[in-house]
Amino acid sequence: MVAKAKSTTRVSAAAKSKPAAKKAAVPTKKASVLAREAQAAKKRLLKLRADTKKAIEAAKREVAQAVEAAKSAARFEKQAAKDKLVAKKARAVAAKKATAKKAAPSKATRKQTGTVSKVAAKNAPKKPAVKAVTKPRASAKKAVPAAASPEVSA
Repeated sequence: MVAKAKSTTRVSAAAKSKPAAKKAAVPTKKASVLAREAQAAKKRLLKLRADTKKAIEAAKREVAQAVEAAKSAARFEKQAAKDKLVAKKARAVAAKKATAKKAAPSKATRKQTGTVSKVAAKNAPKKPAVKAVTKPRASAKKAVPAAASPEVSA
């Protein structure tokens, strides 16, 4: 038996290195139609660019407005916190004044004593406090006379 050699197609080295040239597609439309379509595509591209620019500008404006609103809100909150602190201090001062008024004599009492102003009341000579003299209480056993008890009389 005789061995048959493999039949292979020889491909040149030049054909391997270069890609096969594509055939130019035969246009299905006329040149004038294709030119019109190219012009329309260019217009769409320009419109997209313009729309994109407008969208970017609108977005920039929105960002600027949002930033300004955030700053304004921060200022408002800061001012509100300051107002709240001032109101708290005012309430504390009012509470101190109210307790001072309760401790201080009323206007009617001051008029009766003859002091007109707080300064006059502070500068007036102070009288020493009168100490109350208390009598010692007698115990119950001492209060009963000895003669009145039945044990002693018996």
